[in-house]
Amino acid sequence: MSMGLRGLAGLAVALAAGVACSVHQSDPAPPLTGPSGLARSITVTTTPDLLTRDGQSQSAIVVQVIDANGRPANAVPLRIDMMVGGTLVDFGTLSARTVVTGSDGKAYTVYTAPPAPPANANSGSTTVTIRAIAIGDNDQAALPFTSDIRLVPPGVILPPGGTPTATFTTSPSTVVVGNTVNFDASASLVGTGASTITSYNWVFGDGTTGTGKTTTHVYTAANTYNVVLTVTNDRGLSASSSPTPVTVGAAVRPTAVFNFSPSAPVPGGTVFFNASASTAGPGHSIADYRWFFGDGREARGQIVQHPYEAAGTYAVTLTVVDDADQQATTTQSVAVKAAAP
Repeated sequence: MSMGLRGLAGLAVALAAGVACSVHQSDPAPPLTGPSGLARSITVTTTPDLLTRDGQSQSAIVVQVIDANGRPANAVPLRIDMMVGGTLVDFGTLSARTVVTGSDGKAYTVYTAPPAPPANANSGSTTVTIRAIAIGDNDQAALPFTSDIRLVPPGVILPPGGTPTATFTTSPSTVVVGNTVNFDASASLVGTGASTITSYNWVFGDGTTGTGKTTTHVYTAANTYNVVLTVTNDRGLSASSSPTPVTVGAAVRPTAVFNFSPSAPVPGGTVFFNASASTAGPGHSIADYRWFFGDGREARGQIVQHPYEAAGTYAVTLTVVDDADQQATTTQSVAVKAAAP
């Protein structure tokens, strides 16, 4: 049994590795004639379900919601509470009390054990019940779903000596929307008595997950995401990293810049256009250069040439497109004057 699990509770993957946990699942209500929240099946899982009462040991809580058709239920808001002896009470802390299921039908939070009791206090174990209730429909007035965590005083049960250590790095240091982020867990440690890490499971903080010692992920919205890695060794012991924030900035659009020569072209003469000074945002490259010469003609390419047949002032427009299909446009006037007699 693994003690002191840290991190966000998107860590249900540890269950397959044999980590001690408590699972309580609802029985679906009798069939109804139409859609109803009561037809949902909700499972609350706590991993591990036995903690040292030391003010820091943690349990990952996963609430799985399945709809009446047997599919994961997305965007279901849930209220998470603690109870002792059937009474609602704050005994320890929750990283989030209101959670929402993602596309996998799962919502996550983390329970942290309360500090150790005073030396002269009752030193027995205590059971904390984690309760989940769906918010905003008939579920809230009907069925709560629970799972228990047993707390024992410090010194009663020690963490297993072979627990691995989950550690990872990310690159690049600056991340923007649409860019690939690299995650590397090579620095994770197998733990005493173990020979290898058998699984690496990632929670990216945006409702998605991944596997592998190294992996990549692309964020689609600017935000700060807490990433958690869970590793399991060949002794079946698991551990999770502390939540590591990855800040994703808004995508930076390219910049369109060009020059032309000669500066005073004449009818029938060739004008050269050069867009090599255009730049893409961090992590991107320019994929296309589109020219509109103002006389109804167009061209593509970083460096192009174009003859004007008649004198006049032409609005030349350059549009650059990067590899994320982001665009930037600039316009300059090109004055074509007939040569003096």
